[in-house]
Formats: sequence, structure tokens, C-alpha cells
Amino acid sequence: MMRKKIIQRLRTDERGSTIIEFALLAPVILGMFLGLMQIGISMQAYNSLRGVASDTARYAVVQYMIENEVTDTALEDQAVAIAKASPYLLGDSVAVTVTPVASPRVHGTHEKTLTITYTPLQILPFFDFTSGQMTFSRPIFVIDE
Repeated sequence: MMRKKIIQRLRTDERGSTIIEFALLAPVILGMFLGLMQIGISMQAYNSLRGVASDTARYAVVQYMIENEVTDTALEDQAVAIAKASPYLLGDSVAVTVTPVASPRVHGTHEKTLTITYTPLQILPFFDFTSGQMTFSRPIFVIDE
């Protein structure tokens, strides 16, 4: 009889149920939050790659317009400097290659392909989630007068 009363009392007792529910849901909510942060960091990194490529192309065009011939190595160095500076602050995991195109698509121009690779910051290493290496390429057209 006494045992039956104890079991019935424990069955109807709701104290502590909130902490149990929190303990069950907290890892899921925290994982979703960190995943959302990782996606945001990856999106920001991709937008930064696009901005760095645009700034580098602008630099190349301006240098050619003031009749300074810029080498591919100088363009690569400039792109890395832009990527590491504010507002992009991409750090040391940026690699840039500039390759001349053998037959340009626009007659009377020199075409170069700018390729930027970057590995974004990982905030979920314990989930083995990697956003991987990002690559962005764009052409640069300069007129040599």
C-alpha cells in the first residue's frame, strides 16, 4: 500500500521536469545556433572573396590606365594585401593566382583570370562540419594602348 502511494506521488510530481526538458533540448538548440553561425561566416567569406576580386580588378584597370604595366605577381600580391586588410580581414588562409588567357574573348584586350581560394574559420570542429575551401574566379580585361 505504501509503495503504491509513493509511485503515484512520483507519477504526478512535476517538479524538475523543466530542467529535464532543457537538458534534452539544449544540445539541439546549441547545435542549430552554431550551425547557423557557420553558415553566416561562410556567406560573409564568399562575399568578401567577391569584394577582393572586384577591388583587385579595379586596381589592375586603374594601373593600366595610368600606363603602369602590372605583372601577374604584383596583382597576386595586391589581391592578398587587399584580402588581409580592412574591411575583409581574411587572414593567412588566402591564396591568389593570376593566369593570363591565351586567346582573349574581347579583341584588343589582355585577359587575365583571377582566382582566389580561402578556407573560412571553423566554429564547429567537434561536429566534424567543414565548409571546405572556397574558390572565386573572375576575368580581368585590360587594354594595352
